[in-house]
Amino acid sequence: LLSVVAFIGLLITWFTFTMLVDVSSPMGKGLQLVTFFFSLFAVGTFYASQYFRDLGSRAKGINFLLVPASAFEKILCSLLYTVVLFFVVFIAAFYVADTLMVTIAESLFSTDVPDSERGLLNVFSAVNLPFDGKLTINVLLVFFAVQSAFLLGSVYFEKYSFIKTIISGFVIFFTIFCLIYFLYDMMPPGEYANGFLSGFRVYVKGKDDHLVQLPAWIGKVLYCLVMYGIAPFTWVVTYYRLKEKQV
Repeated sequence: LLSVVAFIGLLITWFTFTMLVDVSSPMGKGLQLVTFFFSLFAVGTFYASQYFRDLGSRAKGINFLLVPASAFEKILCSLLYTVVLFFVVFIAAFYVADTLMVTIAESLFSTDVPDSERGLLNVFSAVNLPFDGKLTINVLLVFFAVQSAFLLGSVYFEKYSFIKTIISGFVIFFTIFCLIYFLYDMMPPGEYANGFLSGFRVYVKGKDDHLVQLPAWIGKVLYCLVMYGIAPFTWVVTYYRLKEKQV
């Protein structure tokens, strides 16, 4: 509860600072959007990385493991707090500060900002980002996937789990990026047809050069696995890691 009050106070301080700096367009929807997603990722990942912090202490870790509940029940509690309750409380705290500051800004400042950029931001209408023409990325799905990685890091790393998870995630992401880049560079020249989810064509060099049309379902399956499968997979890994955890 103290953390929630402190978070609301930080948001009010930040919004007050931005209104004093930019009096021509105070509390615009762009500012609200950036503030929401930045604070969501920052606070959400830190909270998830601290959930199993008791395992980093021998005395607290023994008490945690001796709690008369199975590993499955403990991982369900962690998902309840870090995913469901955290998201609900975060949305409520953000809108408490956001509504207050938008009301103050509209009553104290008169601007020429278009009506579409004024007022409260509906965060659920801004969670999809355009990518590759038709394809959109749901930011909330990306957030839950990243947060699940930090929850796993809180079980794997006994000390400084937040920092170590950031470093580990960067190394893994950079390795995958290099792998994809080299695979793409080694592929024969080709062209995309109607976007990633509609399949693509590649030229295959050989005795007789010909064009191969890869089915569209391959791209759709890969997209679903990346967008919807990372978080559940990481939760399963966290469960098995917690199940065999010793102090």
